[in-house]
Amino acid sequence: MLRLIKFLKIFIKKIKSYSLESIFNFYLGFFLGNLFSNLLNNIRNKIIWDGIILLIIVYILETFNYTIYKKNPKNKKLPSILKSLQIGILLGFFIDAFKVGS
Repeated sequence: MLRLIKFLKIFIKKIKSYSLESIFNFYLGFFLGNLFSNLLNNIRNKIIWDGIILLIIVYILETFNYTIYKKNPKNKKLPSILKSLQIGILLGFFIDAFKVGS
């Protein structure tokens, strides 16, 4: 019984630390996704072709995926941080697509 209580305390402590970091990174990604759509016109003035902007975004997100789904990551927190950041960025893009559509 004591081992179960000790395990639950450690488990709750880890969940609290990971959940706070994940929520922060999710909102940071959401902010970056919205910021990107607001700055897109300024970026378009400097880069001739919009395909380059899209290629850069896809490259960044695929680098995140490579880091997240590596077999043996060196840092155990980095995949969860990048995953929540990526979800926030994609949700920001999705919400801004609805803004443009309306």
